[in-house]
Amino acid sequence: MASRTAPVAFALLSLLAACKGGSSRPALQQPGIERDPILTQAASCDELETAIEDAVVAAMRADVEANRRGRATSAVPPPAAAPGASAGPTAYTTTNSQVAGVDEADFVQNDGTRIAVLADGELHLLRSWPADALSEAAALEIEGWPRQMFLAADQAAVFSSIWQPRNGFDGAYPPCPMSPLGVATIWCGYYGNNATKITLVDVSALDAPRIAAEIFLPGSYLSARRIGNRVRVVLTDALPFPDGVRYWPEGLAPGAGQAAWDLAFDRLEAANEAVIRSRTLDDWLRRAEVARPDGSTAELPYACEDFAVSSAPSRPGILTVATLDLANQALVSRTSVIAQADVVYASHDTLYTAVHHWWWWPEPGQADATYLHAFDLRDPDRAPYLGSGVVDGWVDDQYQMDELDGRLRVASTLRTRTADGTPWGWSLHTSNQIAVLAPDGGRLQTVGKTAPFGDGEMLFGTRFLGARGFAITARFVDPLFTFDLSDPASPAKVGEVEMPGFIAYLHPIDDTHLLGIGRERAGGTGPMQVKVQLLDVADLANPVAGAPALVGEGFSWSEALWDPKAFTWLGARGILAIPFEDYAAGRFVSDLRLFHVDPATGIDPLGNLSMADVYASTQWDFYWSPVVRRGILADEFAYAVSDAGVRSAKVAELPAWLATVRFARPTSP
Repeated sequence: MASRTAPVAFALLSLLAACKGGSSRPALQQPGIERDPILTQAASCDELETAIEDAVVAAMRADVEANRRGRATSAVPPPAAAPGASAGPTAYTTTNSQVAGVDEADFVQNDGTRIAVLADGELHLLRSWPADALSEAAALEIEGWPRQMFLAADQAAVFSSIWQPRNGFDGAYPPCPMSPLGVATIWCGYYGNNATKITLVDVSALDAPRIAAEIFLPGSYLSARRIGNRVRVVLTDALPFPDGVRYWPEGLAPGAGQAAWDLAFDRLEAANEAVIRSRTLDDWLRRAEVARPDGSTAELPYACEDFAVSSAPSRPGILTVATLDLANQALVSRTSVIAQADVVYASHDTLYTAVHHWWWWPEPGQADATYLHAFDLRDPDRAPYLGSGVVDGWVDDQYQMDELDGRLRVASTLRTRTADGTPWGWSLHTSNQIAVLAPDGGRLQTVGKTAPFGDGEMLFGTRFLGARGFAITARFVDPLFTFDLSDPASPAKVGEVEMPGFIAYLHPIDDTHLLGIGRERAGGTGPMQVKVQLLDVADLANPVAGAPALVGEGFSWSEALWDPKAFTWLGARGILAIPFEDYAAGRFVSDLRLFHVDPATGIDPLGNLSMADVYASTQWDFYWSPVVRRGILADEFAYAVSDAGVRSAKVAELPAWLATVRFARPTSP
């Protein structure tokens, strides 16, 4: 880590002094954007504890000051805040990942002959080849709320969210009832989660899966990547207020003047700070634990020097990059930062986290910024810090980042709050840009950026292909912008084509064509339909939008609009599969839609694989529904995957199907 004198979570010294005094107290200033962000390794445990408590105090002051400011308009206190019989298919799809060779976790994993699905608290293991012999081999209950997983060779790694009691912080979390079996309900793993459980499962015998290890780590699961037998898990752990922190002064007489209110707020903040700083480092840094099948457990200690402090203002929390060795079923190391991450992108060599600048409350004159922290993945056992940088604007998803030749390209939506005459005092102006950053002496320095584009619009679909970039922005029309990024110092917009509606995700199908999924209003005034769009980008200066395939009769939707993992492309056969939902004339439809895509001939529907008989006879919950959510393609066959089961079909014989596996719902609450 780089070094700085007196590192703290933010530049807070002036802020911590700004709230002293009575009615003449100066206005509290929000921390501005840090233009030279850096992570500084904690030199001691005392320094680490100070940095954590500085960050939590800043968050407390932000909340209390918001109440102080709001009192001017209201005197009422606000409320408290396995292989089958044959060798397998010749071509099949796996989880849609951004970077080839860098696998991404999902709730469905497939290796051509086996399908693993996380549904309703269980890991379901299916034999999937041949397609007409689809069958479930076993199901294994997973504690908490299973989020995503990897299936790699004979190992499955399942990441679930759980709730763990935290002494002295009970008020920060909702009550968490436990079932008689001790299995966390949805309240303990979905809404009330504060820790992550990694269940490592040996699936060498598919009909007899065996739990090899269970690792418990503090923090909520954010994302994971797998390169070979190494898995990098990214966690973000909020730093809550301890019990005793209050948000509103008490005991003021009716009609108290401004000076009395200011003094009461000042005393409240001082009392809250005393409560926060009374906690110990062990209170803030929860211990990790590993449990073995023999019933033994071992605590996984932390080392203060494994933590770094960010100089950039972000919401208080702990960002952790944990490294797992699947071959040895073990946690190898952890790298932690006093910050909260929002977006994760990884290449073969580097993992980047994006952290949004923390404005305590919106005000005219503010512009958004995103901090970027880079970690080295070339060491299989560690993820050491490489450097930090900042870009203007808001980075919304991982596809807005991409690395080429050691340089990071970042697309962001520029958002500026401009004073106006509205009751809240500002309006939001947007445009977009692409910036190129390069490592330089422990920093990620901006070496070039495009001129702003898409005025008044925001980024939707973004994709980088080598030295080219593509960005969809949307408001009323949907332009595709093309960029030449071959000169990092002078990235430039080259061409543009407008389309109705919007495209949310772009997928390269060859060097000169992109396939997009979005929505478009039928006839310009009718219901919103799902659209599949082919884009010819052979000539960057003159991109061409082909005729879209529009699907749906009413309010049409696809999970692939917001989750690229629901977009399934089998390039060997030119087939696209997407989950699809529609509601029209009182009739709900959920199925898997398939299309043949050929740059020479366009897009042709191939039919649909429905599971209507499955969801029509199933009990729906607000957190579980048996609609089709994923598709898998293998040779001439397709599989529809839902929370309620999996169905196989031969594409040429749709809508007929071959075999169906229905998942039995667990009886525990």
